[in-house]
Amino acid sequence: MIGLFFSQLILFTVAGGLGFALGWRLYVLAHDARLKADREEIERLRGALAEAQVRRARIT
Repeated sequence: MIGLFFSQLILFTVAGGLGFALGWRLYVLAHDARLKADREEIERLRGALAEAQVRRARIT
């Protein structure tokens, strides 16, 4: 009976660990994608700001 308990305990511990590892990996992949998109947007906005500043400097 105690062997059955420990085998179940090990089974659920391993399943929980695998679930955590899979979830963490998916989180990291999603975070990297968001980070890349944010960096691209920042570069686009910086370019637009620089262009607007040049236009404004030409006007004045």
